[in-house]
Amino acid sequence: MTEIEYEGKKYKFTWDGILIFVVGTVAIALFVWFGTEALWEFTHKIVVEQTCAVINWFTEIGWTNLEISYTKLSSSFKFNIPGRGDIGFENACTGVQAIAMFAGLIIATPHAQDKETNKGIWKRKILSLIVASAIFYVVNILRMVIQLNLYYEGHSWSDIHVSISAASSFIAAVIILLMHKWIPEFVFSILWVISEVKVYFRKRKENTLVSETNESDYQEPHFV
Repeated sequence: MTEIEYEGKKYKFTWDGILIFVVGTVAIALFVWFGTEALWEFTHKIVVEQTCAVINWFTEIGWTNLEISYTKLSSSFKFNIPGRGDIGFENACTGVQAIAMFAGLIIATPHAQDKETNKGIWKRKILSLIVASAIFYVVNILRMVIQLNLYYEGHSWSDIHVSISAASSFIAAVIILLMHKWIPEFVFSILWVISEVKVYFRKRKENTLVSETNESDYQEPHFV
């Protein structure tokens, strides 16, 4: 089986581990997403309150003229923007979709078979999860602060919402780099799968060529 060496460590995985990686990532991501949605009164309120607090703090120190509040509805919250109306808040606004996806990837990342390489894997996973979640959370708060201020200044919500949300997604690349530093198993497990698939098809091709060669060398027996 394929074995990848990196910085003096050996990375080799199993197909069982890869299967758990795929299924576990999806299961954990869905659990985090729907769990956040089920507890929306608590999880959404935290994000809404902190977004308002940051904007109002910026107002106090003179960085913006916007001072906002929020209103709780029957199944969601909304921001009250003076002179511009309201902006609704839903589960995706919490940034939980990114946190859920990376939580699944980090927790379900397969462990290397080498004991020395595998040392401290859960400590590294927990550290990565905390740092990744914190970065996504802070960036998401700042994203909403910028969007709500631009909306207050008169810009179209559809324009600023799409463009700034897309621009903030670059943070995913930063998280992947951090994951490679603390959990190289993530990248190497993918490379391992690619290598194993290549080996499989190469052997299959070689077997086909051998079979064709044997057939071409075969001669019908002659009878007297």
